[in-house]
Amino acid sequence: MATAQAVLLLVRAAVTIRFRAMTTPAFGCVPNCFEDHSPTMDLELALDARQASGKENKRLRRRGIVPGVVFGKGAPSVPVQVDAKAFDTLYRAAGRTSIVKIKVDGKGAAKSAIIKEIQRNPLSGRAVHVDFFLVNLTQEMQADVPLNFAGTAPAVEMENGTLMTPLDHLKVKALPGEMPNEIMVDISTLVDMDAAIHVRDLVVDEKVTILNEPDELLARVLPPRVEEEPEVAAEEAPADEAEAAEGAPETEESSDESPREQ
Repeated sequence: MATAQAVLLLVRAAVTIRFRAMTTPAFGCVPNCFEDHSPTMDLELALDARQASGKENKRLRRRGIVPGVVFGKGAPSVPVQVDAKAFDTLYRAAGRTSIVKIKVDGKGAAKSAIIKEIQRNPLSGRAVHVDFFLVNLTQEMQADVPLNFAGTAPAVEMENGTLMTPLDHLKVKALPGEMPNEIMVDISTLVDMDAAIHVRDLVVDEKVTILNEPDELLARVLPPRVEEEPEVAAEEAPADEAEAAEGAPETEESSDESPREQ
């Protein structure tokens, strides 16, 4: 019995630690408004304060470290650095819309941020600088959310059409904690050339607002190109004329030679 009570107490303690009560007020921003008081997430990243600047940042990159900066509305800009491999791993999961809990030098409470911008080497594709933007969890934000076109369009396979997707992302407004990582677009509804998918056809969470125009086209199947066969008669006509032209001198030459034979 004592053992069972001990286990129960441990479970209760774990639940209490994992699900902390929200202490940020519903409106406004207090000095700790960037601190993460939401349930614990797996998207965490440890940052180090950065002293290097300018050309010294090249040395960091050679060591596998990415320089960056943490900033936010009403918050001072803080130069930071992060392990390149750790950042790449996190970015694959978080993208540029999910909340990431960050700590600088392991001090203070974790702060909520999004990956605002990444500068990459044009040749290697490696990150050379990253911006972390601190977000207020109680205020809506806008972000470009990528579109994920899923499924198979029957019109492409059955009618040999070409899938056209004019947009690759949408402008979305939501609270930071409600911002989607991507928006799925099911293209299996494109059964023929007349079918199309517009912004108004998307179904998203009621807490998410798409700012694009409802009539904007997202996907459609174009008919296959029909290559016109060359007009054989039109191409052969000049050849006939050339043969006629070549025959004329021969006829004239024969007429010239006829008086001589006489």
